[in-house]
Amino acid sequence: MRCTNRVSAGIQEARQLLKSRSKTRLLSPNGVKRGGTPRRGSRVSRRGWVGMRWAGLCLAAVIVTATQATPAGAKTHADAKISASLLALAQSKPMDDFAVIVRAAVKLNNGHHAERAAAAVQRAHGKVGRGLSIVGGASAILTGAEVLALANDPDVGYVSVDEAITATFDPVDGAALASSPGILEVGAPAAWRQLGVTGRGIGVAILDSGIAPHPDLLGRIVASVDFTTGSGTVLVAPADPGGHGTHVAGLVAGDGTASGGAYAGVAPGANLIDVRVIAASGSTHVSTLIAGMQWVLAHRNDYNIRVVNLSAGGPTTTSYRDDPLATAAEMLVFAGITVVVSAGNEGPAVRTITSPGNDPYVITVGGIDDSGTAATADDALASWSSRGVTPIDGLAKPDLVAPGRRIVSLRSPGSTLDQELPDRVVAGLDPLAPAYFRLSGTSMAAPVVAGVVALMLERSPALTPGQVKNRLKSSATALSYGSPETTGSGMVSAVAAVAASDQSAGAAADPVSAGFASEMYAQVYGQPLSWCDLAFNGGVDSNGVPWSGVTWSNVVWDAVTWQNVNWASFNWSAVNWQDIAWEDIAWEGITWEDVAWELVPVKDKGRKSHGGGKVLD
Repeated sequence: MRCTNRVSAGIQEARQLLKSRSKTRLLSPNGVKRGGTPRRGSRVSRRGWVGMRWAGLCLAAVIVTATQATPAGAKTHADAKISASLLALAQSKPMDDFAVIVRAAVKLNNGHHAERAAAAVQRAHGKVGRGLSIVGGASAILTGAEVLALANDPDVGYVSVDEAITATFDPVDGAALASSPGILEVGAPAAWRQLGVTGRGIGVAILDSGIAPHPDLLGRIVASVDFTTGSGTVLVAPADPGGHGTHVAGLVAGDGTASGGAYAGVAPGANLIDVRVIAASGSTHVSTLIAGMQWVLAHRNDYNIRVVNLSAGGPTTTSYRDDPLATAAEMLVFAGITVVVSAGNEGPAVRTITSPGNDPYVITVGGIDDSGTAATADDALASWSSRGVTPIDGLAKPDLVAPGRRIVSLRSPGSTLDQELPDRVVAGLDPLAPAYFRLSGTSMAAPVVAGVVALMLERSPALTPGQVKNRLKSSATALSYGSPETTGSGMVSAVAAVAASDQSAGAAADPVSAGFASEMYAQVYGQPLSWCDLAFNGGVDSNGVPWSGVTWSNVVWDAVTWQNVNWASFNWSAVNWQDIAWEDIAWEGITWEDVAWELVPVKDKGRKSHGGGKVLD
């Protein structure tokens, strides 16, 4: 389809430039002299000048002349490239330090996004942290004034807070008072007996504080890497200085060796991949989580990683479409990895789902209190379990719930939790060497579901993350208490989920995040790009192809050069491209750099610092 006659001569000229693999851009405030001619740059509507939407015009071929002053109170082009929460902080505290994530503007002929983001930070006199290729950017430390200056750089696409995040466990007292029948309640032992599945051969990546060696995991921790001290150190021997990750790992895949089977996990045959992203203190940052996800994506085929468990969350301060953590999670999902996350422990208040649980493509798990019995009649929604709908976007979450209160799993002797909570220690077969520990929180509910996913994938290895999620929700046990915004579809049922045969991916998905779309769509259709506004053209691209009828097998993958990533395995058919606001996204192509690119983390020089988010209990 050709663009309409409403396209100006300047737009037609830009289309010709587009055909020769050049692109036009909106101008940043420092990119044009008053009364002068604007230079070319990337079009970023939502992240660019507010109100500059040009419906009906070719998206990648727009020339904008800056002739009018910015209205009082309106965001400038540069300000719109900064998340709202960060912009307010930077303006009010220009001399304070802020941990941020800087994503590069997408370029056609220069795909080294993380390197370009780092270079932009250095030009603004900030301190570069680590490369985050999976979201096309880098982490950094900048003062408020430096953040504001950075947004003027044409190489910068978006700047957001590198939120402080902590593991979501133990929000209540008294967690050491009862036994742990949760595994029985979700029917895991019945699934082992009736369906012959234990998760054998399925790799589950635990993004947490580490995994300590334990008799219940013998021979099944197949890889360990640590991102809490730098760019990713491969560990000769697994360890867990925090204690949280070992507990989570046991709920996924412990086999109960040290307890005579009493405290087994849901998938006792699954393999574990230890990705340490949470410090011994229980805290971390978004950039560290993203680095761990990036490693998982690059190594997913090495260890058959089909499931990721993330029992941590941070404050939801922006739409998932602009959240770099959501973008990283979606990268994993469309690469065929089911991502299971905790809903958060911010209940009973509504709209308290934490990030990345606010993303529609992940499986978000809330927690129930099983009252210390295997019966369901005395169950109740845990008071601390975060409720929906999601902040900002208003999506229905959590997706489902699982037991999360007073759950017994593996102990990491000498860890932070072990020292701080000695009353939570639980003996196994050897009372002189207690091997177990009791914790509460949605951190404990999420790995129960992750274990069920491992069982499902052993039986049906061809399932996509969308199909997994649909089967989990459609087979969940309906609850007499709660609502879709508190308990989702109900409590996970291992037998029903594993035995399900539905091949559907469920209802139409929500739009993917802008970060995922901007990085990936150019790869789907190849280059050059010449899209027209879908809203104006009735859902048809500029070549006359309806978006709903795209044949994904025709994707041209030749331009993809990111090492260790087989983009052809991405489940593109599950992506809802039709509702993406394409006029809001800069299309200039992509060539991913090597995922291993990293910079040495910086150390604070003593200025007042802001992590950007509150710490969870």
